[in-house]
Amino acid sequence: KQRSSELALTTGQDSWAYPLRRMMSADCREPLSGIQETVSATELRRNFAWFALSFATNHGVVTTPLIVATSALYHSAAYAGNAMLNITTVISALVLGVPIVGCLGLKGAILFGMTFYCVYVGLFSAAYFAGKDEHATQTMLFTIGSICGGVAAGVLWTAQGGYFSRSVELLHQKEGTARATLTASLAATFAAWYLGCEVVAKLAWSFADKVGVDGWVTALGFTCVGIVATLMQTRSYPLKSAGAQEKWTAKVQKTVALWRDPCIFLVAGINWTFGFSAAFLNGYINGNYTSAQLGNFAVPMLAAFTALLAAVFSRIFGSCSAKIGKSPVLVFGSASFFAIPLCFFAFGCCDDWRWWLLPLYVLQGVGRAVYESTGKGVFADFFPNDPTGAFANNMLQNASAFALCFFLSDFLHGPDLAAIAMVLSVLTPIGYFVGCRIRRAQGAATGGEA
Repeated sequence: KQRSSELALTTGQDSWAYPLRRMMSADCREPLSGIQETVSATELRRNFAWFALSFATNHGVVTTPLIVATSALYHSAAYAGNAMLNITTVISALVLGVPIVGCLGLKGAILFGMTFYCVYVGLFSAAYFAGKDEHATQTMLFTIGSICGGVAAGVLWTAQGGYFSRSVELLHQKEGTARATLTASLAATFAAWYLGCEVVAKLAWSFADKVGVDGWVTALGFTCVGIVATLMQTRSYPLKSAGAQEKWTAKVQKTVALWRDPCIFLVAGINWTFGFSAAFLNGYINGNYTSAQLGNFAVPMLAAFTALLAAVFSRIFGSCSAKIGKSPVLVFGSASFFAIPLCFFAFGCCDDWRWWLLPLYVLQGVGRAVYESTGKGVFADFFPNDPTGAFANNMLQNASAFALCFFLSDFLHGPDLAAIAMVLSVLTPIGYFVGCRIRRAQGAATGGEA
C-alpha cells in the first residue's frame, strides 16, 4: 500500500488528495520513502516551479497589507502592527524557524508558514472592517495578526531556504550541473515568480481601490487566494533536508553556532542593505514625500512598479550570475542601493520632486532583484552543508535591518537614515570579497573545494 501510494504521487493519480492526507497525518513530518531517488531531473524542475508559484501567490497577498496599513488603518494601530511584525519575524527566524523545520520537515514548515500568513491577512481584513474609530479593537486585531505574520515569515523563509538548497543538491546529483549554476538558475526562477505575484497583488489592490471596493472586502479576497495557494502547495514533493534528522534543540544551537563563522556576517551585507533600504523607501520616503506629493494611491502603485522591475531584472541577473559569476552582479546591486541615499546629498531630495521620485523606485527595484536572486544564491553557495541554519540567519539579518530602520525613522532625520544606508551599501561588496577569500583559504587548507 505504501509503495502504491508513492507511485500514485509520482504518476499523478490522486496527487492532490494524498499529500493533503499526509499533511494531516501523525507522520506528516517524514518524507515519502524513495521519492527523491525515483523522480527525474525534469520532474524536480517542474516541482520547484510549482513550489515557487504557490509560495509566491501566498506571499504576494500578504505583502500588500504591510504597504497600505499606514493609510488604511488608524496610524497607531498600523505602527504597532508593523513593529510587531518585524520584531516577531526576528524572533521567529532565530528561535522558531529551525525547530519547526526539524519537527515538521521542510514541506510541513512551509505549509505551517503559509497558513499563518492567511491568518495575518484575515485579521487585517477584520481590523479594516472595524474602522478607524474603533482604535482599541483595530489595534488588537492587527497586532495579533502581525504576530502571526511574523511567526509565519521566520518559519517560511527558513524552510524555503532549505527546500531551495535541497532542490539544488538533488538536481546536481541527477544532472551533474555545477551547484553555482543551479543556484543562480533556480534563484532567478523563484525570484521571478515571487516578485511577479507581488506585482499582480499590489496592482489588484490599487485597481480595487480605484473602482471603490471596500478595503476589507479586498483583504478578505486576498485571504481566500492565500488559502487556495496553501492548498496548491500540498502537491509539491516532500523533500527532506540532507543528513540525519536532528533534535530541534540541536538545530537551534547549530543556527547560533554559525555565528562563529565570520562568513555568516561578511556575506550578510546584501541582506542588511536591502532590509534597511526597503524600510527607508517604504517608510520614510513614502510617508514624508510620496503620499504627500502624489497621493495614497501612488504608494501601492509604485510598490508594484518596484516589484515588477525586480521580477524582470532578477531573470537577467540570474543569467549573468551563471555566466560571469555572482561578484559583478552583487557589486552592481550594491551600487543601486547606494544611489538612493546619494540623492539626498547630491540632489537635495525630495521636496517637490513629485514624479521625479520615480528613479528612487527604479533603483530599489534593481537592487531588490540582486537581493532576491543573486543574494540568496550566495548564501546557498557559502553554506551548502547547513542551508536551514544559514537561511534562518538570512531572514534574521534582513528583518533586523528592516525593524531597525522602522524604529529609527521616529528619531532620526532623512539625511541620517540615508547616511546609514550608504555605509551598508559600501560594506556589502567588501564583506563579500573578504568572505570569498576566507572560503578559498579554507578550501586550500583542507584540500577541498573552495
